Amino acid sequence: MPYARPEALVSTDWLAAHLDDPHIRIVDSSFKLPGITPTAREDYDRGHIPGAVFFDIDD
Repeated sequence: MPYARPEALVSTDWLAAHLDDPHIRIVDSSFKLPGITPTAREDYDRGHIPGAVFFDIDD
């Protein structure tokens, strides 16, 4: 099945070239089932794409 919105995906090279673009917002929406450790937030706190914000679906 093809991805429904391929225009929303970018390559790592494109992302690296646009990290400082004020019009780009990088959102870490990692998710893990309850009870799985480390949690998605702990993974984010340990390291993430520079400038990315964490989106907590449960918050």
